[in-house]
Amino acid sequence: MPDTPDLDIDLILRERFGFDRFRPGQREAITALLSGQDLLCIQPTGHGKSLIYQVAAVALGGLTVVVSPLLALMRDQLDHLSARFRIAAGTINSDQEDDENEQTIARASRGELRILFLAPEQLDRVDRLRWLSGLDIRLLVIDEAHCVSTWGHDFRPAYREIGRFARTLRERAEVRVLALTATADERTAEDICRQLQPIQIHRRSMDRPNLSLHLRRVGSFAEKLQLLDAFLHQEPGCCLLYCATRENTDIVAEYLARRGHGVVGYHAGLAPERKKQLQTDFVAGRYRAIAATNALGMGIDKADLRAVVHVDIPGSITAYYQEVGRAGRDGEPARGLLLYDPEDKKIQEYFIHSAQPDVSDFVTVLDALRERPLSQTELKRATGLHPTRVTVVLAELVEQTFLEKQLEGRRQVYVPTGHDAAPELSRYRNQHAVRTRGLAAMMDYARGDECLMHTLRRHLGDRESAPCGRCDRCRGESLELRADGDAADWLGARPVIVRGYRSVLAEGRALYDSGRRSNAFRRFMQGRTSGAPSEQTLAALAKLARSLGPDCTLVPLPSSSWAGRDRAIAALDMPVWDGLSWTEPPEARQGTLLNNDQRKANVDKRMIARRPAPAGDVLLLDDYTGSGATLREAARALKKAGHKGARTPLTIAQVRWRLGRPGIV
Repeated sequence: MPDTPDLDIDLILRERFGFDRFRPGQREAITALLSGQDLLCIQPTGHGKSLIYQVAAVALGGLTVVVSPLLALMRDQLDHLSARFRIAAGTINSDQEDDENEQTIARASRGELRILFLAPEQLDRVDRLRWLSGLDIRLLVIDEAHCVSTWGHDFRPAYREIGRFARTLRERAEVRVLALTATADERTAEDICRQLQPIQIHRRSMDRPNLSLHLRRVGSFAEKLQLLDAFLHQEPGCCLLYCATRENTDIVAEYLARRGHGVVGYHAGLAPERKKQLQTDFVAGRYRAIAATNALGMGIDKADLRAVVHVDIPGSITAYYQEVGRAGRDGEPARGLLLYDPEDKKIQEYFIHSAQPDVSDFVTVLDALRERPLSQTELKRATGLHPTRVTVVLAELVEQTFLEKQLEGRRQVYVPTGHDAAPELSRYRNQHAVRTRGLAAMMDYARGDECLMHTLRRHLGDRESAPCGRCDRCRGESLELRADGDAADWLGARPVIVRGYRSVLAEGRALYDSGRRSNAFRRFMQGRTSGAPSEQTLAALAKLARSLGPDCTLVPLPSSSWAGRDRAIAALDMPVWDGLSWTEPPEARQGTLLNNDQRKANVDKRMIARRPAPAGDVLLLDDYTGSGATLREAARALKKAGHKGARTPLTIAQVRWRLGRPGIV
């Protein structure tokens, strides 16, 4: 394709996108792409990286494929592209129903789409790669390109397919490649270029002149909640509150809503339609703040965020820079606040360990495939490994030619190739070292006394870095926030959220949580198989049941080990429908199994309703829940029997099962 004159892209910018001029670096990047160059663009968050591929997509014609792990950002981009810019776009990802993905596939096959967003896991599918190879792809965009590199802070095995996919496309057509990231130091950038070569680097300064950074050391989660309450009273604009876990997003949102703030929780455990609605409402300004896990929060495209607060410390400086950079993308003054508790290091260490395979994991997967090919889900059940490790090991074994992917009908399985050697694990040793150093650097950032923005920029390889003059350290003063309130008492008495599941199971509640290890939790779990719950527990359970649904019917789950089941049913004083039973008992106790895939298989399709389902809404009563598999199986059995109302879990305790080994965390 011949070079496209600057006048053409200026015309596209004005007429299609409604902007008068490009931001620094955008014109150069688009012109380079249109002249046939491949690019790695390293630019700060809010610099307008999306506009580069949007303008290029219009100029190039054909199809632009954007690979991104940020499902929330995909949804937001789709809305903007169709409503504001009249660009036909679609997405294929696991959050959508199969028929939605099939509709997108059909539109792309007919040439009706200009931009197609893909979750990176889609490239792990043999059938999807075959289909993509037949499309008129002119531009391949790799969002969050640092995920390609084992030297990056957020390496993802699914991104390993992108380099091979790019090479396949280049072999048959003139396809441009655009890699985008806000966080790549020199080593990471070199690794990305090596995998996507030939490719040029366009790097911009990492300074954010409108963003002031703040840090506050805290001693407990209750103190964090009270400081958040004070901060929201002080900050009039919209805020994004980053949390390390789903549970923390729920706790933060619930406490702040109770204190009168318009705050909601947002994480991957919510139903897809609920996530879409929350994102739409927040972007439209219907909530003051949203408490989100890091992965989903990064996908929220709201230019007028006035503050980003990290409730928990992130895993690295690069992650922190990227996440705090969501604030002030409109160029107006904004703030970033980190609430630093040294104990937060433990959850990040857990994340690092969970993703780190060893030689025995590779042997376990290969041994499981000796008799017959298995799918990824079947391998998780067969091996009992942590699910993340199975994903990592499979990607590595495919790349090192120990396994190949094949289709059996519509089912993708893994087949040994007979390759006889020891797997090479140096890249994972590198990644473990990168993440360990990244966490150590983040802890040093929180403990240090240097300029906060200067520390971030220097770590990211910005050679123009200098003290910012805006942060706590430069100004010599911290935000004035008083930690007042009743957060500690509230946390001790707060019921625990039990996750729902699509339309099958509504969100429910539990009295106690294993993570808190309260005395009441310990007493209940220790006496669960030998006696009735205490009168205090039963009274609290009855109160919780009334709050969930005073007009519901109680549906107790079958149990051979809960000694206090009948006493709990009587104490709730509700209409009872005791009609669920096992067609055959589960083969093992859930707590003895190794991961949630095994726990799901242990109860799957083994429960039935012995008589016609009750009318109206029901509460599903059980002693405790972990993976939620037994509750979902009970809800499935009721739905199959014709039940039409809401099915809401009610349990005395919720536990967190270990992954990769038995027992409670």
